[in-house]
Amino acid sequence: MIDQDDAVGRSVWTEFTRGMRGRWRQRRDMLRLLPSAGAVVLGCAVGVQLVAGLLPVGFVLATSWVIADVPSAVAAGIDSAEWRRLRDHLVAAAALFFAIQLLLPVQAFLGVLLRRRIDDRIRDRLMSDSFRGSGIAALEDPEILDQAADGLTMLRTDNWSPGAACAGFVALLSRYLQTVAAAAVIGVVYAWWAGAAVLAAGLTIRFGYRLGLSVFGRIFMSHQRVRRRRFYFRDLLFTAGAAKEIRVFGLLDWIGSRYADAFMQSSVPVWRQRRRIFYGPYVLYTSAALLLLGGSLAAAAGATARGTITLGSFMIVMQAALSSIRIGGFIAESDVQTEYGMNAETALRRFGQLTAEAAAVERGGAAVPDDLPTREIRFEQVTFRYAPDSPPVLDRLDLTIPAGASLAVVGLNGAGKTTLVKLLARLYEPESGRITADGVDIRTFDAVAWQRKVAAIFQDFVHFELSVRDNVGFGAAGRPDDAVVEDALRRAGALDLVAALPAGLDTRLSRQYADGTELSGGQWQRIAIARALIAVHDRARVLVLDEPTAALDARAEVAFFERFLDLTRGVTSLVISHRFSTVRRADRIAVLEHGRVVESGTHAELLALGGRYAQLFTLQAARFTDDAPEEETADA
Repeated sequence: MIDQDDAVGRSVWTEFTRGMRGRWRQRRDMLRLLPSAGAVVLGCAVGVQLVAGLLPVGFVLATSWVIADVPSAVAAGIDSAEWRRLRDHLVAAAALFFAIQLLLPVQAFLGVLLRRRIDDRIRDRLMSDSFRGSGIAALEDPEILDQAADGLTMLRTDNWSPGAACAGFVALLSRYLQTVAAAAVIGVVYAWWAGAAVLAAGLTIRFGYRLGLSVFGRIFMSHQRVRRRRFYFRDLLFTAGAAKEIRVFGLLDWIGSRYADAFMQSSVPVWRQRRRIFYGPYVLYTSAALLLLGGSLAAAAGATARGTITLGSFMIVMQAALSSIRIGGFIAESDVQTEYGMNAETALRRFGQLTAEAAAVERGGAAVPDDLPTREIRFEQVTFRYAPDSPPVLDRLDLTIPAGASLAVVGLNGAGKTTLVKLLARLYEPESGRITADGVDIRTFDAVAWQRKVAAIFQDFVHFELSVRDNVGFGAAGRPDDAVVEDALRRAGALDLVAALPAGLDTRLSRQYADGTELSGGQWQRIAIARALIAVHDRARVLVLDEPTAALDARAEVAFFERFLDLTRGVTSLVISHRFSTVRRADRIAVLEHGRVVESGTHAELLALGGRYAQLFTLQAARFTDDAPEEETADA
């Protein structure tokens, strides 16, 4: 991430002397994106811009000749050669004017087409970067999230995207060509030094303005973290998921004030630096440009008065000078687009580098045997923590999951149950120790291939706003037949539910669509479980359910587990639960506490042991009696 102090402290002069290499590197990266627009689109865009750069210079010459021809044409009369020459020049000027106007929508169309094509390639690259590697730790890293937040925001904003920057660079071709051609006309018509002076005046303002914009862009990017917090509060105010609690708890004013605070924290420093960057230097380089431009025009006017050049030539010099100096003004189709688009590309490229670095530490590439596991999956002295300075979530954990059997893992909040699932699915890698399948470290396997062996439904599983068929069918590698989907729904106890929906399997599961419907939490869990069951039918050898019945009532939960264990008999399954009574039929039960397995056995064995499991089981059972203890709860 850009260092804020460095960015804020940089002046235009510092940017010119020390930032030149960085700016050229940014421009080089943007130019490398241009071919992704396609040779035809890019070639047409460049050709049109070149023509658009020359037409205004032709218009300047034609109108200047018209003005110069008027006195002689009036004196000679309508039928004279002078009058016909005036007419021809007037027709040429009109034709050039209309050509310029007709070319404007063509320039805009090609610019939009070029932007969209390049942005599409950027989105493809972003998706690839986001899913590089098997783990998700990189997507929880604050620096990576900061980079992604700004880059994604700009990618969604048409005028600030990398594609818009590329289109802006192409659009500059016409502007610079017009500037140089107009200066060359001055040099030919009047004097070479006047053309050079006018060119220098325009480029002085241009480079000064762009340097200031470059520093401003760096300062803007240095406030990524505060801006991300601002976007979070903004999204809360316009997201249906948060609307219920905002209304019930009366949080509108609180969130609104936090949004306003974050907005001011991310904006006020930028506004202050903008004044420092633009206003002071602006006076200096515009004064220098004014001297160059004013001196050239004054000299040309003096030459006209002395008869050294004609009035027509002076008109050419004056109009060409004004045309050339326009490069120093704000260019609507380029300036903001190129600066912020380059920053967006830099942020997204950095995001890709960070995810690549995170994925580079992954090991393994061996194929996974189809029948794995045949004996067991073992956690051997596994230690894991989410951050280097945080306490371990799992601390030298030893756990065995027998192949073809069901293991239930129970424990209190923070015991590490869900983390255990994430390690098994290789969403994270252990800090120390190893996880083996039939004695082979799973890190030696290709990570993606191993993940295809694991069918997992997490507590926060995704509610896809798609059809029932898609929500269930995503569990299979390909598109399964409706009969397979219906069988999975039947086994999950959701077939009658789906049959009652307006469009059956085609019903979209979201009320945000006209033809959609919303499910309850328990109904959604049945859909998710059907997704896991279809994955087992398709290819998975290990079934993981992380709190699969949290949204079901107690009676439905007991019925589900009894049915689930019967349906998955012979499948290696791991069930995470905080309700001890519902997992009693599992082949084995492990009690997780403080990152370690403290007890393991069958339900009967653990009750007979009279240890932690028996204590917590009794506490939960007491909830349904009048003598419930108050000192401890086993709810997770």
